Amino acid sequence: MSKTWPAVRRVQVGLMLRAMRERSGVKSKEINETLDWYVGKLQKVESGNLTVSAAEVNELVRLFGLDDHTEADRLRALAKEARRRDQPARVPDWAATYVALEGAAAEIKYYDPEVIPAVLQTEHTARASLSNPLDETQDVEPAVVERVRRADRVLSEDAPQLWCVVGEAALFRQVGGREVLRDQLQHLRKAAARPNVTVQVLPFDAGEHVALGSSWTLLHLEEPSATFVYTEALTSADYLDKPAHTDRYVKAFDTLRMIAASDRASVKMLDRRIKELT
Repeated sequence: MSKTWPAVRRVQVGLMLRAMRERSGVKSKEINETLDWYVGKLQKVESGNLTVSAAEVNELVRLFGLDDHTEADRLRALAKEARRRDQPARVPDWAATYVALEGAAAEIKYYDPEVIPAVLQTEHTARASLSNPLDETQDVEPAVVERVRRADRVLSEDAPQLWCVVGEAALFRQVGGREVLRDQLQHLRKAAARPNVTVQVLPFDAGEHVALGSSWTLLHLEEPSATFVYTEALTSADYLDKPAHTDRYVKAFDTLRMIAASDRASVKMLDRRIKELT
């Protein structure tokens, strides 16, 4: 990435520390006692919600018996970047970790039966999606700016690989109105032509399938290697990173890819729908 936010580095540091801890066999209790950490702080650090000082990193390197100076130096460098002042949060607290993971991901796989993924939304779609009809005093513009920034990354030179399976309903739901939907589908059509983006539409006639009634995002990080499953509710989110859980979602996504229309057939579906809206 041309510019990496401290929140992304926090996630990477947390993943590295957890891998080192598990590899070394050092117990959480020993870490808490050595660093005088309260119970639960280690979990927050490893999940990317807290930073660690330079002195704490050095002590952890010692505790883990890290002989690889290159790995230790990389950890120190990432931890230093993670301690920089972060940009003001423009998403709810429960979604901040997801935004950080998304920013660090080398590959993103997205499934939703009726919504265009946030990273492929136009500004007008984002504004309509984020507006709350029950609270007209809410200023959604900071969140819109944040979403547009995330969308820009997907279309940049250092973009991640993005694979989206969206339900056919997403082609009909008029988020923001008819013209906004048409412009959104045109944007999606252009994005699908990029080498790092694959869009597949799951048609209505696919019938029942393994993911019926659910949606999720798979995020794969290369450094350190890790895969997360992100699921979101109205006011909360959940993250799964244990292979016993993530493997099932990876398999389910592969199943969806097989029953969805091919990328070429999906583009034709987009073209037909855009024509209907013109």
